[in-house]
Amino acid sequence: MAGYYAVAYLHRVISRVIERVDVLLPPPSLKILEFAEKELKSFRNFVERLDGKSRERMRASLHGIFYTIKAYTGEYSFIINDLNIIVDGERYEDLSRGIHSLVEQLKKVEKEYYTLQEDDHKEVVSNSKMVGLYDQRRLLKDYLMILPGGTDCYFHSIVGMAGIGKTTLVGEIFEDLDIREWFECGAWVTAGFEWRAGKERTSEEITEAILAQVDPELHKMVMGGSEEEKSEALKERLKGKRYLIVLDDVWNQSVGAYAESSFPDNQNGSHVVITTRLKLIIPDVERTNFFHMRLLDKEESWDLLRQKMFDGASCPPSLEDAGKKIAEKCDGLPLTIVTIADLLSKVPESLWIDVATKRNHKLFVDAYDQISQVLNPSYKVLHDFLKTSFLYMGVFPLKYEIPKSRLINLWLAEEFVEQIVADKTLEYCAAHLLELLACSSVIMIYQKNIYNFTNSFSPDIKTCGLHSTWWYFCQTKARETKLYHVLDCYNENDIEEAIEGHTRLSIHNNVLFALKHVYNSIEEICASTARSLLCFGPYCQYMVPVCFGLKFLRRLDALNIRFYNFPLEVLKLVKLRYLALTCNGALPPSISDLRKLQYLIVRPHLSIKSCGDLFNLPMEIWDMKWLKHLQVTGYDLPDLGDTSLQELITLSDVTTRSCMVLNRVPNLKKLGIKIELAPDAADPLYCFDYISHLTKLESLKCDIVNPEFKHGVVSPVLSFPCFSFSLKKLSLSGMGYPWKEMSNIASLPNLKVLKLRFNAFRGPEWELEENGFPNLEALLIEDIDLVKLKWAHGSFKTLHVLRIKHCYKLEELHLGNLPLIFDVEVVDCSPLTEWYVKNNALKYSDTPHLLVRSSWKL
Repeated sequence: MAGYYAVAYLHRVISRVIERVDVLLPPPSLKILEFAEKELKSFRNFVERLDGKSRERMRASLHGIFYTIKAYTGEYSFIINDLNIIVDGERYEDLSRGIHSLVEQLKKVEKEYYTLQEDDHKEVVSNSKMVGLYDQRRLLKDYLMILPGGTDCYFHSIVGMAGIGKTTLVGEIFEDLDIREWFECGAWVTAGFEWRAGKERTSEEITEAILAQVDPELHKMVMGGSEEEKSEALKERLKGKRYLIVLDDVWNQSVGAYAESSFPDNQNGSHVVITTRLKLIIPDVERTNFFHMRLLDKEESWDLLRQKMFDGASCPPSLEDAGKKIAEKCDGLPLTIVTIADLLSKVPESLWIDVATKRNHKLFVDAYDQISQVLNPSYKVLHDFLKTSFLYMGVFPLKYEIPKSRLINLWLAEEFVEQIVADKTLEYCAAHLLELLACSSVIMIYQKNIYNFTNSFSPDIKTCGLHSTWWYFCQTKARETKLYHVLDCYNENDIEEAIEGHTRLSIHNNVLFALKHVYNSIEEICASTARSLLCFGPYCQYMVPVCFGLKFLRRLDALNIRFYNFPLEVLKLVKLRYLALTCNGALPPSISDLRKLQYLIVRPHLSIKSCGDLFNLPMEIWDMKWLKHLQVTGYDLPDLGDTSLQELITLSDVTTRSCMVLNRVPNLKKLGIKIELAPDAADPLYCFDYISHLTKLESLKCDIVNPEFKHGVVSPVLSFPCFSFSLKKLSLSGMGYPWKEMSNIASLPNLKVLKLRFNAFRGPEWELEENGFPNLEALLIEDIDLVKLKWAHGSFKTLHVLRIKHCYKLEELHLGNLPLIFDVEVVDCSPLTEWYVKNNALKYSDTPHLLVRSSWKL
């Protein structure tokens, strides 16, 4: 057992004790433990900075630390089992003397190092093979040496996009002296892309490669034997050993299955580490820790570029500003930084400022061309039904944060989505398609929803996008296949040739429409070919002309262009299936001329309305039988006629007036209501009387945007609704219900996600009886005036995710038993709430994610 392991283990033990019992410990005991925690953390950081040569020179001293800690570990361990024993004076004195003695020894080791070393620790860090990601390096090392606690064989899937540093990170850990000492044997096998390209190595070849490293003599003896004999020889050789096996650059699930079945479970903390771009490699997700690599931050990016350019030396001051901008343009991907550094070293230093400031500089274009060769395998392994949808994401501008709903609606309108999941809707298949892209590490997730109740293995994406390298890749592939063309700048000489034959045009600079040459070229050359016109440039608050003469258009997205009134020219585009506009004023009755329209999204330029400024959609809206998605901020469905919209499944941003006709949209699955309270409103939530009859409704969001306050509380409403039993997701805000009414929601049999914001319920205490929320999996409580939470045992049996945010009055929590909880976050709540969650989270040893954070704490 290495000295580092002993220090790290003891540091973790004491940290957990402090978090668990800080308000119960006598001040002297707490003070000595905090002193020990601080010194151990400092020494741990010191050891991590040592290079291999320094550790070898100080091996004896570090082993002395190990034996000292081993002697005291038993004394420290009693803290966890019996909190009261620390109060005992004699025990406290023993603890204090032991800790001070240990700290004194730690200081001697540090002093010895500084005596031996002529270079300071900064040079030691700069000589490391890896730059940055020190937090992830420490976390992975902890996983391998501490966190699993010496139990059964554990799998670690190191997941991330191409070039993010997976192999470099694991390689540095694999060669770490502490790791070498902790594990009795180990092997590294690189699978490579040939696993997925039809040249698959057999499991027998992997077995041979591992045997050759863990026991060369045994490897020679069994080379002539059968695959079964080799496999049994490997298992026998690893039996009883604490081993570390690394399978690098894995592409095929057969390798994951091999890893799961080929290594003995010695119950001693052995580990198998797999690096991959594909999350869905490992079959056994229960025993797998998914370790997601992050991108470098700005400082780390500059450190890496500077090291590659100047071999660890300082950068000339005249180049530093430009160098930092160049590093920032690499967007945190180590592969981009290394490639740029290589190209940058071949150009005069006088050109650095051009590289830093110019858009699409040739040096970056050359770098992206090189990087595309590394990215291409990730694209090749995508299923054919994923490739077009993925490349289509390049129609959005660079670094654009794409809302999931907008992307899925466009995919569906473009008819890219196939029935990839039997007995599911195309909307479900589109969401699943996006999850597959995320699991393939080809897209970036910017924001996540609280929980994905359709697939807990994948994140519920709220917004996503492309890394700059993938954005360049998608645009290049799209040009080759004429999937779409992007216009972002004016080039008079080649615009006609560039857009000719393209069916999809994406405009990244909406002002281009104001240039006569551009406008005329699009209308003339694309008049018969254009099927999609997507205006994704920065928002224009002043109207610019849009090419409405493209009579075969099926998709028009002009949300980023302001129209003062609804543009009547749109009504001539009778083939439209998707229309998104920003305009004020009423919609014309002739909107029904767009009979094939499936997606209608209309937003106002500003949400400011004068008194009485309420719009109904024209009665003719009921004639648009193919409408699936209707998002019309500031408008309502008219209460006229007796026809229905059978295909409508999403209705968003309407007021309570639309609810009176919900019986005419019987297949609605998603409903969003914004309520503005009027001074004389008798019961503002009468709308729920109509919602309860929607037997297919799965998601409901209801916000009171101007809740009425009286003496610091929300005025109560008169009645509590009966929600549809089909509801899976419910979000409420500003309702002001008393907590006793929660029992009506707690009995919903299919509810998976519940979000309560801004005094959706009010009152100091929420007491929940047994068996409430039988199938709820995620709960968010935000900005609520609760003081006490008391949940009976047997409630929330299936709860996985709990979020409590901005509940400043909350002081007392009794959460009962939460057997399946694995993700807890407490943000900006009272200190008592934070302490309670930290203390009780220790009950749930299988909770991998616990975050307690306060904005006002440093």
